[in-house]
Amino acid sequence: MRLPGLLIAVAAILLGTDAKAAGGRVALVVGNSNYLNAPRIVSPVNDADDIATTLVGLGFDVDLRKDATAEDLRTGIRAFTEKSAGADISIFYFAGYSAAAGVGGHLIPVDAGLPVPSSRPDTIPLPIAIAGAARARRLGLVILDAMRENPFPAKPDGRNGGDRVAAPAGAPSRNTLVFFPTEPGRTAEEGEGRNSVFAAALLKYLPQADLEINFVFRNIRDDVRAATQQKQTPYMYGQLSKDRIYLNPVKQAAIVQADPTVARRCDSLASALADARKHTAGQDDVREATKAAEAAAACSDAVNQSPGADQLHYQLGRSLFAARDFTGALASYRTASELGNARAIYELGWMYDSGNGVEKDPARARFYYEMAAEKKIAPAIFSLGMQQERGIDAAGDPAKAYALYKRAADLGDPAAINKMGELAEKGLGIPQNLKQARAFYEKSATMGALEAMVNLARCNANGIGGRQDLAAARRLLAKAAEAGSADARRILAHIGDARPK
Repeated sequence: MRLPGLLIAVAAILLGTDAKAAGGRVALVVGNSNYLNAPRIVSPVNDADDIATTLVGLGFDVDLRKDATAEDLRTGIRAFTEKSAGADISIFYFAGYSAAAGVGGHLIPVDAGLPVPSSRPDTIPLPIAIAGAARARRLGLVILDAMRENPFPAKPDGRNGGDRVAAPAGAPSRNTLVFFPTEPGRTAEEGEGRNSVFAAALLKYLPQADLEINFVFRNIRDDVRAATQQKQTPYMYGQLSKDRIYLNPVKQAAIVQADPTVARRCDSLASALADARKHTAGQDDVREATKAAEAAAACSDAVNQSPGADQLHYQLGRSLFAARDFTGALASYRTASELGNARAIYELGWMYDSGNGVEKDPARARFYYEMAAEKKIAPAIFSLGMQQERGIDAAGDPAKAYALYKRAADLGDPAAINKMGELAEKGLGIPQNLKQARAFYEKSATMGALEAMVNLARCNANGIGGRQDLAAARRLLAKAAEAGSADARRILAHIGDARPK
């Protein structure tokens, strides 16, 4: 199956490649239903047909093979491997039976023989397909919709002479992913319709416009879990780089630029807003609300002019959050995230972590934090450290928290440096070191962290990690209080009340 010439030209424009680069996106799609020596499976041929049609619509040069024999599979994988070397994105999809689980599994062709005690069925090692997909320049994706009850009980031992290509060892390389329909050791649900539950979710989200690849996987996972009442959770193996990858980049391919004056006004007004997450009620409420409304209006205008610009959606999200329109902020952050804005990904995590505007969901927050952390967003790494310190569904792990704080600190995050000081002072995760703790507080306070100013004032007041200096403690508290620290104001008030009358 190949794209007609007109569609190739359109896809080339969208993908930023020339028309002759049909190999820019290649796919091998296999659906095995009618096994000679095992029970028939209804959906794989349907799934393969539908996946192939979807990928063709996305500009892929697709090799579709149904009820593939061992020789068909070997031939197809060889051709796929050659094409992948010249491709930007390469996808291998297999539906049918497989032997063993994980990236070391084996694909079972339809002519596999029933094993006897001294043999095994003629299978194809999955790592061969993974290695083929890994040759693509930007993304190699292997989708194995084959985690069913295995009718061939003998485990592959790697000695079958039918496999003419040795399976490579080791984990998938960076930007090579293996996507399974469920977790290792479990079997996938077949579904009641034309497609398997997993394939139905793939068909829904693979073609969705302007959905960044991380969110493709996330949405598929959520759909499958919902459809199976949480019995089946798709599992992904491998790592992505920080590059944004889109299978259907409609807006990304042709972003209409907003009027520069309109875009600058949005960016300027939104950037000037106070951090609404730290804002407390007070006399500036009316003024801040007015500024937030003005920024939201400006950013709405900019987004309407340039709906594919992730930064404008992010700034609209910030403005709406400051205006206390949490539903609107969530929608804008989600759009910005799906367009690849790393900061918006972090903000989504924070909303789910805090339960601000959404139902609190620390596990979902961690997903967003990890995505943003991959893109070196320091506050996301810091937030992962906070989760590790307090624990999620388990006891906290101060050592892991400290390591994450250090990663964020190396990226210049002052809050993380302050947290390193707190753990060093308490001896949690690392040996107690009061002098080092005070040094961390000093560095963080110099960078403007209010919590660090309060901690450093406490060290000065009590001689922790260095000499006692009450005057310096009061100066730090006054500075932090003026900058908005409620803790500093409370301590100063207590000091005032404690003075001799």
